[in-house]
Amino acid sequence: MRKSWFLISLAGGIMGMLASTSLALEETSVLVVYNSASADGVLIAQHYAGLHPGVSLVGIHNVPAQEDIDQQVYLDQIRPQVLAAIDDSIDCIVTTKGMPLRITNNDPGNHLVTNVYSSLESELTRIDTIDSASLMGNQMAPMPSIPPAFTNPYVVNPYCGAEGDFDHVTYGTRLTSRLDGFTVDDVIASIDSAFRVMFGDKFFIADDDPAYSYDRMQQLAENVLAPSGVSHQYDNTSAFLNTAPVPVIGYVSHGRYGGAPEGYILDEQNGLKFELAPGAIMQTWESFNAYSFVEGGNRLGQGLLAEWIARGGSGGVGTVEEPGATSSAVANEERIFELMLDGYCWAEAAWNATMQLSFVNTVVGDPLMKWSEYLCPGDANGDGRVDSDDLDIVLSNWGQQVPIGSAVHGDLNSDGWVGMGDIDKVLSNYLYGIE
Repeated sequence: MRKSWFLISLAGGIMGMLASTSLALEETSVLVVYNSASADGVLIAQHYAGLHPGVSLVGIHNVPAQEDIDQQVYLDQIRPQVLAAIDDSIDCIVTTKGMPLRITNNDPGNHLVTNVYSSLESELTRIDTIDSASLMGNQMAPMPSIPPAFTNPYVVNPYCGAEGDFDHVTYGTRLTSRLDGFTVDDVIASIDSAFRVMFGDKFFIADDDPAYSYDRMQQLAENVLAPSGVSHQYDNTSAFLNTAPVPVIGYVSHGRYGGAPEGYILDEQNGLKFELAPGAIMQTWESFNAYSFVEGGNRLGQGLLAEWIARGGSGGVGTVEEPGATSSAVANEERIFELMLDGYCWAEAAWNATMQLSFVNTVVGDPLMKWSEYLCPGDANGDGRVDSDDLDIVLSNWGQQVPIGSAVHGDLNSDGWVGMGDIDKVLSNYLYGIE
């Protein structure tokens, strides 16, 4: 079906009246990398591309479908194939189940390494610049007590704390994330839930503990959640918070170190009893919360991001090995949720809150996920208003069959097609939410 002259003229006239949008992370700037030898990885990549058809896919070869590899597998097999698939249009690299998770770097020439491990996703953030084992996994971030000559500048994240949207050309790094979980069904469910986020009446839990002073949970509650009027509970006792009055969209705790029982994420009787909202994000101050995406792969009884995904969560930040629990080693929960509430996408919020690269940290979940405070009929991009951007989405997908309810592709009336019904939604609510 062709767009009518009327619709094209209307779109052109309205777009001329309103300012253009910023350069936020978009589908066309995302590259999804999967292991060609992993059937799970192929299925996940295909499902993700079905919801986000603008992304690029690349299957890489001769890579073991196991969680642990050494530095030479990354340098000789993974890095060259991913480099060949990216250019300056790619801001974000997404890995899938079946790709390695943890890299061991025993290179004897790297005398600066303070920990021999790094995550695949953290190394990929520096894929353009870190090209040798001697630079990989150097977790000695610059600090006053260490002379600059003995630090690796590549471990510093230039986007950390920066204002505004991310782009590769400005910062010289890439955003990354991982689509993983115990099963393919778990991962697909997490992708789908991230795709259907409605913020609404959701709840935050910041389960602090007086034994620890290096987290930012109190600042999160006082500086972000309370001023925003967001429903939340902050607790700084040794009690284990495991209930909430409505579905939880943000969860931060010390996990097993904060009084939670072993298996607390999936244990509905003794562990977390609350429901998870679509888009639910977890960050726990546990050293091994991303240690494995294989069922039963817990270390020291700590919770796993994979358990959060299995429970219905959409994503989280974690570490694949011991990071050292300091404010420079663990992502800043105050910054993560501040940016998510401000409308940033998940990969931007997570990495903007993270100081170190080429490190043991990783980000799990759909990098394009955004939280919307509400969804108004006609609001295709979830920014809380109806304007030319929403009209453009409908016109760009005119006459196409898209995933049912896929507002970001123009299906505003949930019939699986983009047509006059969707235009009506936009025009009936035009300029709603614009002051």
